[in-house]
Amino acid sequence: MQDYISANLPAIDFDHTREFYAFLGFKCDYQSEQWMILSKDSLMLEFFHHPQLDRKESWFSACLRTHTMHDLFHVWQALDWTRFPNARITEMACSEEIELFCVIDPNGSLIRCIQTD
Repeated sequence: MQDYISANLPAIDFDHTREFYAFLGFKCDYQSEQWMILSKDSLMLEFFHHPQLDRKESWFSACLRTHTMHDLFHVWQALDWTRFPNARITEMACSEEIELFCVIDPNGSLIRCIQTD
């Protein structure tokens, strides 16, 4: 495995966070009382336990850069988001510089999903 940097986000409740990301196709690779690692293909997210986090005031975020952004958008948009009322997906946005959509997870973290060339 090559060296890499991984996004590190808060999780108010590991079980609920794991269920949400499983909803998006991620699997749990590791979990302890204080740490959790989830992956989907080559994508990896790490979470630290933060039960006192107020999701409405969270400023945590990560960028997911992918060649398959449109595929992810169509698959994830078609899911039943009512299962996770504190999470949401935005519409696709395009500018001269960037094409993206965003996911806000149940912890209030913003995941910017960005198309790469």
